[in-house]
Amino acid sequence: MIMDVGGRCLKPQSDPVDAVRPRVEGCSNVSKPRTFISSTFYDLADVRARLFAFLEEIGHEPLLHETPGFGVTPGAHSHVACLDQVDNADYLVLIIGGRRGGTHVATEKSITSEEYRRAVLRKIPIIIFVKKDVDVAWALYKENPSGDFSRIVDDVRIFDFIDLVRSQSEDNWIRRFETAEDMVQELRGQFAYIHLLFSQRLVRERQPSSKKKEAGEKYVIKNFPSDFSKLTEKMENEVAAAVVAGLRLVHGTLKTMQSRRVQGYEEKCKVLWLLGRYGKLGESGSSLYMSADSFKQYAWGTSRGTRVFNQLNDFGVEGRYSHDDTTGDTDVILSLHGESATWALQVYVRDLLKKYGEDDGIELFQRAEMRIWSR
Repeated sequence: MIMDVGGRCLKPQSDPVDAVRPRVEGCSNVSKPRTFISSTFYDLADVRARLFAFLEEIGHEPLLHETPGFGVTPGAHSHVACLDQVDNADYLVLIIGGRRGGTHVATEKSITSEEYRRAVLRKIPIIIFVKKDVDVAWALYKENPSGDFSRIVDDVRIFDFIDLVRSQSEDNWIRRFETAEDMVQELRGQFAYIHLLFSQRLVRERQPSSKKKEAGEKYVIKNFPSDFSKLTEKMENEVAAAVVAGLRLVHGTLKTMQSRRVQGYEEKCKVLWLLGRYGKLGESGSSLYMSADSFKQYAWGTSRGTRVFNQLNDFGVEGRYSHDDTTGDTDVILSLHGESATWALQVYVRDLLKKYGEDDGIELFQRAEMRIWSR
């Protein structure tokens, strides 16, 4: 058995080209879904062997680097060959244990992390398992990052990887496991559920009256209204013009996000909604702020929050964490580009809450429904 520098098993292939040949009608495995197992090897060899047997049992084609059927792209580094097989997979099962494993030849991330990242980019279903004691230690690490966790993990960057996985807007459901049988039972149930979803969708699409909507059309953005008389009737002309201009910018932000079918539209709307509802206007009126602890209570911690803030930058929204070294307090600060837009956001959210309550209010917000002030 030959090992590469990352601890991957390399075995001779009788026909390495066959593994990367497109699956076309007539190929022996054309009817089998291909499931890639992504994990470190040395500490999880027994688990991987059990999952290989289980996947074959349920009619999947398992993709594990240590097995004879794992194709290696000719001329490729072994780490790249692993990513090539993720590209050939229909599912990825990610297993996080106590070892980080080797670092990918082209980046500073682990090989497993790069396999996961490739699956995220391809948008294939990802089923995630974290060893129970590692997940418990992750929670403790969040409270005490300077603690000694060497009995559980060989590298605390494993906890950062778990943070990354949890912060995703899709496929971030984590299942704890202690034994391989725990994973087998979870996978059996999950694959059965995916089969059910596919069957239900197939039946719906075969109905003559079915309306086939593309992803991202769940929220149909309403047109920007021309009548704001209920809102502006008691305002001076300059103030009325400013708030309507600000609302137009808020509407444009939501419309742009929806039209681009961005990943995680709901969570981006949630950030705007929360700051509009609970945020306090800064002295200049151009930003809203609330404590990071309060934001975490209603939304997420810094890892996911930072990711969403970075994504919002593309849509004229600046969000960030600000730490005060004097008081030790950390705030979340949000501002929309454009004069009066941040103030208008707060007006919009609070009037929706007053008139419709939280559940209906946020749904109307996600649709940019602003006819609430029309006569």
